[in-house]
Amino acid sequence: MNRCALPAVALLAVTLAMPSVARADDDEASASPANNEAAIALNKVLQVLQQEPSSASDACVDALKELHKTQDIVATDEARSKDQDLAVARDVLESDYEDATQICGADARTLCRTSSSKLPKLPPACAAIHAQP
Repeated sequence: MNRCALPAVALLAVTLAMPSVARADDDEASASPANNEAAIALNKVLQVLQQEPSSASDACVDALKELHKTQDIVATDEARSKDQDLAVARDVLESDYEDATQICGADARTLCRTSSSKLPKLPPACAAIHAQP
């Protein structure tokens, strides 16, 4: 785990503030139900990591970067209305959500095990990720 990486902290903070991760259900036509569920699951994980952003591993940060790249591709393809490219980009986006949730989820669960008593806002956030399927 990368405890002192300022870029990881900065990227995680930006990710938490970005509406594209937080609101995957803004456009009913462009967001699949699976994508909405993936965004909700990822947001729960990120709420845990927000309590101690330095607990996010480099792998988590890389997964979030990939997710944002794919989100940009989907947005560009939606603007151009290339149906074939858009379908592929949406599939990749769904996969990126799953990857980021799995990778960052491991960091979040570790934080829950090791720091719940130290950070007062952490137990409710941990309960939320443990309650998801």
